[in-house]
Amino acid sequence: MYSCQLDGIDDQVEDNSIIQNLGNDTVDTIDENMLLNDTINGEANEMVFQRDDGLRVEWEIKKEENKIELNDVVMVNYTARVAAGEVYDTNEKLGKPVPLKSNIGMMIPGWEAGLLEMCEGDKGRIMIPASLGYGEDGYMTVVPPRADIIVDIEIVSIVKPIVLDDGVKVYKWNSVSEGKTPEKNQEITFDYFAYKKGKEKGMYDNSYQNETAFSFKYQNASVVDGLHIGMSVMKEGESAFFEIPARAGYGSKGLLDLVPKNTDIVYDVRIESIL
Repeated sequence: MYSCQLDGIDDQVEDNSIIQNLGNDTVDTIDENMLLNDTINGEANEMVFQRDDGLRVEWEIKKEENKIELNDVVMVNYTARVAAGEVYDTNEKLGKPVPLKSNIGMMIPGWEAGLLEMCEGDKGRIMIPASLGYGEDGYMTVVPPRADIIVDIEIVSIVKPIVLDDGVKVYKWNSVSEGKTPEKNQEITFDYFAYKKGKEKGMYDNSYQNETAFSFKYQNASVVDGLHIGMSVMKEGESAFFEIPARAGYGSKGLLDLVPKNTDIVYDVRIESIL
């Protein structure tokens, strides 16, 4: 389970020195119990970003190119902990980076805001006040009420989208070298998380709650057009985010009380089989 998700879902499956080496865009390893100085010799410390609402980013490695933008998908290594020190989530046991996508409600507000200050190749920590984290309620049993959060994070890469018909974008974050894309009437079986964008952004559906993967006939089933379009470039065993404009989603009608009309949606899909 990604701790940055707001909904509780079963497992889908991080020094006090302020010496800088600006030529290499690095500082010595950050001591988890110490803050970097905001200024050095009277000048603003470029390895620190501080917002008035308490959000803070400190860099161990800071790049200047390929800044993360809204709607990007990034592959990251992370460890999330309560400011008091207790780790409550990390991808360390997976042994590989995990994907995050902004602007869909996948992350708590402070995590997303901090991420958008970073670039591909950056490494550091995002320090999140409770008001931008899990607030008065905390998170399940792992984050106490009114607890500040620290996320140690490494931005491994930014995933470039494949742009398809009707403006559908496929951010393939797990690829395979062999295999064929689906043909008409083949059955595609996959797990998914579905998100809506806009003012009410957040997860509105997922296959895991039913404890079974979802299946449909490619190019011959009554699912949104954007799913057919996105699946056209997918292979068995691959995973991707499908960003689907409203016109290829639920359009001007929306979906019951789950997706408002004229709302873009995003599917995080993991292809199990194409038969």
